[in-house]
Amino acid sequence: MSAHNVRYSSIRVSSIIGRLIRNPNYGGPSLGLNGWTWRPEISKHGKEGFQEALLRSIREHGVRNPILVWSLPEGIFLTFGGSRFRACTEAGISRCPAIVNDYTGAFQEDPEVTPENYSEFFTDVPRDVEFGPDGFDYHYNLERARRHNHDPSGLEWLEGTPTWLDKEFPWLKS
Repeated sequence: MSAHNVRYSSIRVSSIIGRLIRNPNYGGPSLGLNGWTWRPEISKHGKEGFQEALLRSIREHGVRNPILVWSLPEGIFLTFGGSRFRACTEAGISRCPAIVNDYTGAFQEDPEVTPENYSEFFTDVPRDVEFGPDGFDYHYNLERARRHNHDPSGLEWLEGTPTWLDKEFPWLKS
């Protein structure tokens, strides 16, 4: 499988069936693309302060930035934007903006995302983007403008107290 298009779409939140794992160190049901795997979990819990701030912001101002999903024959899988996805779910929002790496052709009617226009689809334009042979990818550190003191993926996150780190990142203990 190699032919794909990158599209901007509004995805039904309920259509996303799991998280695509592109790290070979994680196990899970296999997929036919590059030996990647998937997990039914869509978003890890944690980042409590950030999640609360993001949920408030989405309820007040809507979703500022698209999530990143892959449309494969096996289904639609989230790669980045789990906190936004979870906030949309908690807020009762049924559709979420998404950039789709479309390997199925199901999104051909939606606007194409290119190196020249990708920034038009973001309120907070990502600094690190890649249009590679597998599709579009970006660094997910987008929501700083919303959270100020809740910046778990920012450069200063290690300066948090042990209690704060335990609350925001419970999976670090494992």
